[in-house]
Amino acid sequence: MELSAYLDLIQDRLTAYFDIEKSYEFHRSSFDLYAKSDIRNERYFASKKIKVYAIENKEHVFVQFIETPSLKAVDHFWETMVKAAEELPEPHEEHMSTIINGVLVVPQGIDAETQNAVEKMKYEKSFLLGLKGWVYVRLAVVNLATETLVHNKRGKEVRELYSPGKPVNL
Repeated sequence: MELSAYLDLIQDRLTAYFDIEKSYEFHRSSFDLYAKSDIRNERYFASKKIKVYAIENKEHVFVQFIETPSLKAVDHFWETMVKAAEELPEPHEEHMSTIINGVLVVPQGIDAETQNAVEKMKYEKSFLLGLKGWVYVRLAVVNLATETLVHNKRGKEVRELYSPGKPVNL
């Protein structure tokens, strides 16, 4: 699969719920695709003047292509995702979660050492013991040649969404 076809596929899958930008810059790193979703739910009692509660969920997707994958390149990408996880959440009483999805696209596979490192990468943080929400990072490395992906533990939640070879019913 080619990069442009993969980016079109991901854009089609995300377009219903996300605002999408191509060629996005974040912390001096350029991304081929960036998507952001802001969802707010509120419950009322009797009328809209009496709000029972409100919940905000935010999700960010960073997709980047690298020609020559290495452990150093994956670590740099991971550090950028951790910076995003530290800067993008806005914890307050109505904030429930902010999820950072990092999708690294490579033309060929990654070596076993890099794969093991990807599978062990983890970042989770709660704000005020979870009362003001939490943030975590999902990581997926997509191999365009074999149409497979490697992910961290949280990345399992979106494995089918970012997989180039599987159709997804969204």
